[in-house]
Amino acid sequence: MKHLIGFLLIPVFLTVVCGADREPGQETSRAHLERADRLAAQGEYEQSLADYSEAIRLRLDDPDTWMGRGRALAALGRYRDAIDDFTQAGKLNPALAAAFLERGFAYGQAGEFSDAAADLTRVLASEPDNLRALTLRGAAYAKLDEYPQALDDFTAALKLAPQNPQYLLARSNVYGAMGRHDRALADRELAVKAAPDSAEARLARGGSYHVMGLHEKGLADRSEAIRLKPDWAEAWCARGSAYFLLGAYDQAVRDLKQAIRLKPDYDEAQMVLAKAELGRARSRPVELVAAVISRDLDFTRPAAIEPAAPVPQASIPQPVAVEIPQPKPSLKIAAAAVDALSAAQHNARGRDLMNQRRYDEAIQELTAAIEQQPDFALAYNARGFTYYLMRDTQHALADLDEAIRLNPSYLNAYHNRSLAHRAAGDKAGSEADEKRAQELSAKH
Repeated sequence: MKHLIGFLLIPVFLTVVCGADREPGQETSRAHLERADRLAAQGEYEQSLADYSEAIRLRLDDPDTWMGRGRALAALGRYRDAIDDFTQAGKLNPALAAAFLERGFAYGQAGEFSDAAADLTRVLASEPDNLRALTLRGAAYAKLDEYPQALDDFTAALKLAPQNPQYLLARSNVYGAMGRHDRALADRELAVKAAPDSAEARLARGGSYHVMGLHEKGLADRSEAIRLKPDWAEAWCARGSAYFLLGAYDQAVRDLKQAIRLKPDYDEAQMVLAKAELGRARSRPVELVAAVISRDLDFTRPAAIEPAAPVPQASIPQPVAVEIPQPKPSLKIAAAAVDALSAAQHNARGRDLMNQRRYDEAIQELTAAIEQQPDFALAYNARGFTYYLMRDTQHALADLDEAIRLNPSYLNAYHNRSLAHRAAGDKAGSEADEKRAQELSAKH
């Protein structure tokens, strides 16, 4: 009987022993995954990575662990690493649409829009009404200048979610890029109607009004965007740019300085400010030129800025060409300042050429800017990014190093150098720069 009892207990013993080799490991992996998910849900993405990685180590065949870590990496801006994790999840479960949806998003954030569109097309083949996939693919097509396809995607999204202001604004941007400004304005009107308190919708509609020559309405919308979102640097820059184009240089300078106070590394605002300062100087009597251009421009000094009332078009001062006579003591200062400011114009032209993918010409313009102003961090950053786009990582890194040396708090330069380091195979350098960019972004 004793032997019989022992024999009957053997299966139980084997179950316990074998289970010790299998079940606890699985449970531990799941426990790490659940804790990582909780941390990620609280926004603690960096802290979640250790648990996700441990869950993966314990269960290499579980796509959930790869998906979780991929989402956390994407939330931290580490899109290349996220793409690797989503790829592994897709390999483990080719029917997992979420893996290709998230990878498509990460590809888009990494600037690889063709790959993004391919992944999102795969998702839409099985889930044609997936709103996120439709809008992300629409955005990818727009970046690829494939406007008809982008238009189709945003229109399909609006059929599923009529009057959604975000989708209306996205479609309006495509219409604008196609030169169909009346349709862009119509979508932006609908967006403002659907979300009257949306600063983004007001700013977009203001842009349409300006394009169509309705400047008073454009300025009113941009002023309303500032009222709704007073700490939004882009709104101040947009209204400042509008004032500059209308020749209202004092108002332009005031708004653009406020944009730079709110966002110190705002390249576009810096460039337009340089042009506005020059325009203002040229529109004033010659004896005031030196004082206006050479005065201290302290972008970091706090100042109370009241939103400007829209300026009637008839009252907007028109630029007056001023010819500076041959050197007098005070005018030597002005002439030097004008020469220095022309570097900003070379910088602006270089950036425009870069956006048109005319990289060699962009390099020439940006080099001219640097030759005229050797401490021009903005131009070094732009030229470095142009070299990166040309896949010349050696020159890219040299220029971006110089931009950061000149301005150690230059957020965009850190982000661009992160891309260049990764392209050069320096993963550690890339991650260090991206971490610094995130730290600077948190301060602003």
